[in-house]
Amino acid sequence: MMHGSLVAALFAVLLLQPPGRDVAPPPREKLVIVEAAPPRQRHALILCGHPGDGDHVKSFTDTVRKLGDGLAKNAGIPRERQRILFGAEKPKDLPGASGPATREAVAAAIADVRKSLLPEDGLWVICLGHGYHDGRHAYWNLPGPDLSAAEFGKLFADLNCREQVFAMTFSLSGYFVGPLAKRDRVVMAATEADAEPNETTFAAVLAKMLGGEITTDDHDVDKDGRLTLYDLYIATAKEIAQNYAGMEQVATEHAQLDDDGDGIGHELQNAYLPEEQGGTPPGKKTNKRPHRDGHRAMQILLSLPKK
Repeated sequence: MMHGSLVAALFAVLLLQPPGRDVAPPPREKLVIVEAAPPRQRHALILCGHPGDGDHVKSFTDTVRKLGDGLAKNAGIPRERQRILFGAEKPKDLPGASGPATREAVAAAIADVRKSLLPEDGLWVICLGHGYHDGRHAYWNLPGPDLSAAEFGKLFADLNCREQVFAMTFSLSGYFVGPLAKRDRVVMAATEADAEPNETTFAAVLAKMLGGEITTDDHDVDKDGRLTLYDLYIATAKEIAQNYAGMEQVATEHAQLDDDGDGIGHELQNAYLPEEQGGTPPGKKTNKRPHRDGHRAMQILLSLPKK
C-alpha cells in the first residue's frame, strides 16, 4: 500500500505542474574553443572535373571565377597562391587555369602545390563537377578515367601542413568524407553519404558567400565575435536549405562537415534551421553541435592576421 500511495502522490504532483512547460534538458558541458595558431599563409587548389555540356561549362566557369575572387577577398588566398585545374579541355575564360582535369593532371596539380607548402602553411581544396556511385564505390567524373573517393583520399593521406580544408561540392560527395578524414582536417561535403545523386548548388552558394560582404552582424552564427570557417559553412548550408524551401522543393542535398577525424560528417546547420527546413525539433535542440564536429572549423579564422 505504501508503494501505491507514493506513486499516486508523485502522479498528482506531475498533474499540478503548469501546462505547456517543457522539462529543461540536462546541462551540457560547455565546449571551450582553444585558439589555434593561424597558418603562415594559405594556398588553394580549385579542381573542376568534367563539367558536362556547354551550359555547364559556362556555369562552372562562372562559379570557379567567383570562388577565386572570394578566396582572395575573404580568405587571405591571393590569385598567385591559387592553382586552378578545369574541365575537359584547356579553359578559355579562366586566365591562369590549366586543363583538362584528367586523373594525371589532378595528381600533378596536387604534387605541384605541395612543393610550395611549409608545415606552418594552410591548404584549401575545392572540388567541383559531378559524382556517381556504381553500387560499390563513389567516383568523381573526370575527362577520361574517373577518380574514386578512396583514390582521391590517398593523394592527401600524408599531407603535412597546419591548416587543411576540403570542400567537396558535387553530387554524392558525402562518400568522400571518410577517405579524406584526418584529425584536425576540415572536410565539407555537399551531400550525405547516401542516395543524393542530383546536381548540387553548394559550390555556387559557397562562391556567393565568399565573394560577398561577410560581417559579424550577419554571419557570426555562433556569436563568438569572430568570423570563422564554421560561420562560412553554416551560412552556406542555411542558404541552400532556405533556397529549396523558397522554391517549395524537397531538398536533394544535405551538406555535412567532419573535422574530428572519424570520417562521419554531420549536418551542423540543423541547429540553426527551423524544423520545416530540416532543423532539429523544438525541445530537442540546444543550439550545440553534435559530437565534436565543428570544433576545428571554429578555430579557423577567415581573415589572416596582417604581417
